[in-house]
Amino acid sequence: MTKRPTGRRPGDPDETKRAILDAARRTFATHGFDRATIRAIATEADVDPALIPHHFGNKRGLFVAAHELPADPVEMFARVAALPVAERGAAAARSYLQLFAGQDSTGLSLLRAAATDADAAVMLREFIDDTIIPAGLSVLEHSEIEGELRVALIASHLLGVAVARRIVGISPFVDRSLDDLVAALAPVIQRYIDAP
Repeated sequence: MTKRPTGRRPGDPDETKRAILDAARRTFATHGFDRATIRAIATEADVDPALIPHHFGNKRGLFVAAHELPADPVEMFARVAALPVAERGAAAARSYLQLFAGQDSTGLSLLRAAATDADAAVMLREFIDDTIIPAGLSVLEHSEIEGELRVALIASHLLGVAVARRIVGISPFVDRSLDDLVAALAPVIQRYIDAP
């Protein structure tokens, strides 16, 4: 048996990153977020597993890059959590809608895929369960009181608006600016964040 060489793959680093991203998309689509491993993705890309953390940090970072999300949701929640509690509803609404409902959001491809493909839906659900909900707990004032349910309500509310605006094309959502939508959503999101 031939041992795979360790270290950098010979050749163009951009080509190596493309190979990793292509392999990641295939592996996430086949196995979901939970069961896709860095080792399996590296094997699929024919690279040393150490190159994945080198280029993408961790599996979550690779998922974000592979699906061309414009921002890491964990970092987004950390920025929102750093704000005073009274400002978090508006900040969460704005950040999430920019991520999934902006004019040129690349995150929409993931939502479209999840709406029509069972494997993509599993992958998105696992990412929400394993990444978004735990990260979202940090924005809540009372995370000990049904915190996971509150974060799931925030995510479902905002994802619903993103789908209505950019995939279904419901007029009241399409015709409004992002600022108008944030103003309308902020009080509801704020209630999830700070209601006793």
